[in-house]
Amino acid sequence: HRIMFEPHPNGADRSGLSQPGTIVDKVIGDPFFYSVLFQSQASLKGTSCPTRYIALKDETNHTVDDLQNIANIICSGFQIATKSVEIATPTYYANQFSTRAKK
Repeated sequence: HRIMFEPHPNGADRSGLSQPGTIVDKVIGDPFFYSVLFQSQASLKGTSCPTRYIALKDETNHTVDDLQNIANIICSGFQIATKSVEIATPTYYANQFSTRAKK
């Protein structure tokens, strides 16, 4: 499934879409685990879709805001791109390596 955010007019970017870093954690969620929908990237063409993150266990005792900030920072660390990417950088690299290994 794909979810898209419809921003408040004051919170939209110049193309009318949600700003990078938009987080929805209160309205949509999982009753058993902490889950968040996070749009880390700007839309280059079309509409950006958020990624759902679920914390199964937090042994670091970070606050919810800390976890959201960490996710935002991790999405900005992909060295090939000059902007944030849709998924966490370690996941992005793992996907690329597995694609190369299949060839």
